[in-house]
Amino acid sequence: MQLLNDHPLTSVRIEVVTTTFVASGVPEGIHDLGRFLEALNNAATARHIELHDPAIRPLYRAAAQLHLEAPILVRRDDIVFANFEGPHFTRGTAKPTVMGAPVLLMAPPFQISGSFDVAPGADATQALRQAAHGFFVVRNATVYDAEGNTLGEGEQIIVNGATVQMTAASRRHIDLTTPAVRRTAAPVAQAEPEQHIEHEVVRAA
Repeated sequence: MQLLNDHPLTSVRIEVVTTTFVASGVPEGIHDLGRFLEALNNAATARHIELHDPAIRPLYRAAAQLHLEAPILVRRDDIVFANFEGPHFTRGTAKPTVMGAPVLLMAPPFQISGSFDVAPGADATQALRQAAHGFFVVRNATVYDAEGNTLGEGEQIIVNGATVQMTAASRRHIDLTTPAVRRTAAPVAQAEPEQHIEHEVVRAA
């Protein structure tokens, strides 16, 4: 799965990922990351995000994009994460002082590894607990499948905390892509007496 990260930041475009489909387009009325987060976390706004100039495809079929001639509506609650391209904040907006903390998110069918912003001196686990109540930003993110195969990367992605089943302030992730080391069994101190048991042999017809 290839995430959007090579376009110039002269305009806003997002790629929205659910458990089944990926949709990309220009979000209606969104000009920066701060406004996008505000819209996602505002329960009073519409339950759908409207994307113009959209394209959709199945989750694991990057080459099978379907470009649509009309805007597409994406249900906010079904978003697992979104890759954002555009300004972080409106020019002139004061940015709070934060530090990056490592994070591992288990949001089926994905593992997401990266860093998230916490206030200096804050406990990262408690900060994660609060962030997971809504949508929050993960920076320098790498997205893996459940076994650790790399699916894509994003400079800044927005994760739906409601889809996260497990999370930790850790740089590690599950990786089953390398062969496991076979361990030699410890020698048995004393063999058990052999027991002769009659077995019924079933022959294939």
